Amino acid sequence: MRRTIPRLAHLRPLSAHVKPRPVPSGASKPVSWDGSTGEVEPGKHVISTCREHDISFPQQARSVKVGLGANPYRLSVAISQKHCVSVHSMQYFDKFEHPLTKTILDHYIEKKKEPLWVSCFAYGASPFPCRKAAKKVAHALRDALAAAGYDRFGRRMLVGHGPSTVLDLYGTLRVISHDPCAVCNAKFIDLLEHAKKIISCVEITLRRGKNGRHLEGQKPKQHPPRTHGAWQNQRHEPDSRQRQHTGRSSAPPQWNRPR
Repeated sequence: MRRTIPRLAHLRPLSAHVKPRPVPSGASKPVSWDGSTGEVEPGKHVISTCREHDISFPQQARSVKVGLGANPYRLSVAISQKHCVSVHSMQYFDKFEHPLTKTILDHYIEKKKEPLWVSCFAYGASPFPCRKAAKKVAHALRDALAAAGYDRFGRRMLVGHGPSTVLDLYGTLRVISHDPCAVCNAKFIDLLEHAKKIISCVEITLRRGKNGRHLEGQKPKQHPPRTHGAWQNQRHEPDSRQRQHTGRSSAPPQWNRPR
């Protein structure tokens, strides 16, 4: 060891002509916590598999506003009516095929049995409080789903809730905490109240009927009310089709005078 250290100390510095290996332009970039995937471009093998099994990418999830009041835990919510993969899985779905790509795709294909995909993240502190905050938020969301009559996978539970037209909650729910320390120090009852507000808000969009379609937007058609004057005009002034059928015209007749 004594001989090695002096020998390494006299090594010449690297030549200026030696350059590091360039990184491919399509290589995966670090995935950010806020949901953006950077410049990750999914490969054709990933796109074809996801299209076959109706799986979407994280960009499909859109942020929604939930009435959390002051929002002391700085929770942000994003939902989608489709199954979206996690942001952290995008680094394996690059066009340069990763050795774990097939394994992760098989995991998501098997997960298709679950109607609701819930994921919780936290950032803004060291790894330990972030992991603890994410688990605490996930626990609160599971209890909020049970209070609303759903299991942890979004399936409707009929025991104690009576018959319902809602089959389950289908899609993706992603909750991010921007203040994990506040979540770790919070009382679970207070965090549960915020989770119940989140579930009651996203339930309207993600609930699915027994026919397999989302119930959002299925409202009866409402025709604009007609005023009395407009009804009279339509009654006394027939349209062109009616004129052609009856052979009558609203214009006064013109008599041919003899010359």
